[in-house]
Amino acid sequence: MNQSLMQPNPSLSFLPLIIIMIPMIFIVNRLAKEKGKNVVLWTILACIPIVNMIILPYMVGTPSKIQEEKLDRILELLSKQEKE
Repeated sequence: MNQSLMQPNPSLSFLPLIIIMIPMIFIVNRLAKEKGKNVVLWTILACIPIVNMIILPYMVGTPSKIQEEKLDRILELLSKQEKE
């Protein structure tokens, strides 16, 4: 029998990995935008297998820089009002 008929296509072995990676890339991209992180950097990191499994929980758990800056401005304004 022909050897090529018996062996599976090697590119098909990457299909499950690609199916898992595509949504993760979009999720990390969205989280990076929402949290004020470097979107390009985090999106590229999400394209790397194994690394994306590590950075997804990190991105979910990391605080938002945008919200922290807003809270800092509010606290600054409140402290100015208390001094007056």
